[in-house]
Amino acid sequence: MLPWPLTTSIELAQVLRPGGHLRPDSALRTLREHELAAEPISVVPRAGRGANGRVVWYSSLMLDVVRLLRVGDEPTALAMHQSATALAGQRATHAVAESLLQAGPDPDPASLDAETGGGFTRLALLTASAREQHRSELGVETFVGRVADIAGRVAFVVDDHGRTLPIPAPSSSPRPWTTLVSVDTELLTGGATTIWVRPAFDADVDPNARVPGPAHLLSADERERLRRPVATAQ
Repeated sequence: MLPWPLTTSIELAQVLRPGGHLRPDSALRTLREHELAAEPISVVPRAGRGANGRVVWYSSLMLDVVRLLRVGDEPTALAMHQSATALAGQRATHAVAESLLQAGPDPDPASLDAETGGGFTRLALLTASAREQHRSELGVETFVGRVADIAGRVAFVVDDHGRTLPIPAPSSSPRPWTTLVSVDTELLTGGATTIWVRPAFDADVDPNARVPGPAHLLSADERERLRRPVATAQ
């Protein structure tokens, strides 16, 4: 399972100022002021015969860049920024962004991979590899798995090895809680702990066995992967 390799300026602002209300353009300006400008991955939607606005993504490595900048580790932030810029500048990355836009609000990773000749998974693997090089400096524990159950305000995430991580579940959300998630646990100054939850996908799963969307009964294959009795998933 791999985290989604692209992010938005809204997420960058949230990570740069946890719990605050930083504007996305302010976050981008802060990055520019520290010579860590986020390389945009732009797609112009087409409606009818003309263009209709612009959609902008960034390499998800920029989330670690702003995290490192926040804690004052600018040398590592610069190294991570170089990797993020290199990935954002690849033609394959723009093809992935274009396919994401065409896929709509609930993209299917298998379809994205097929449309980009495997580019979606390759981008995610390269992103994960670049991040792993600076794992010790990030000060973040990452857990990628499937939301197997939700009990009250707690969601139970289970990885491929059967390990379980309980995390807070959102009391309300504009869209259904995603099935596969990547969870970053970060210790903030003062002893506070922040949980960052982002979408993830299974690069090896059979697209015919995947059941995306809101709460549903798990298939026999899904129950076997979890290695424990589970009735529902969200």
